Amino acid sequence: MQSIPADLVLFDGEIPLWSGRMSWKSNWWLLFLGTLTFWTILGLLFFLVAYLRVKSSEYFVSNLRIYIKYGLIARRTMEIRNEWITNYAVFQGFIGRILNYGDILIATPAQYLGSALIKGVSDPMFVKAMIDDATQRSKSKT
Repeated sequence: MQSIPADLVLFDGEIPLWSGRMSWKSNWWLLFLGTLTFWTILGLLFFLVAYLRVKSSEYFVSNLRIYIKYGLIARRTMEIRNEWITNYAVFQGFIGRILNYGDILIATPAQYLGSALIKGVSDPMFVKAMIDDATQRSKSKT
């Protein structure tokens, strides 16, 4: 059973496919710096920033839409209907390939925010395949 974000209400017939958060692996550099400076206030600050980055992000993919939420104090949410998706791309750097995390850019024909970014997700190729399948299914119904 996929977890549904607390502030999201499912539509009739909506089926959760995947949910997640920013990966701890994508914060490796903060964790590394925190480990190097562990016995100082700065070290605790690095760990706190990594924790808040992970806990303040939420991603949700269903058969009808994609929901992305970032932020603890200032919040940014994006909701994209699957039929609006025109393209997507996966970005993985060298360390991202080794640790299996990356970013997924989702493009739409919108004028204001024509794209949305799922940052630092674990196994981005699996998540992209999940989005691709949901997008193809929603477009074949229309």
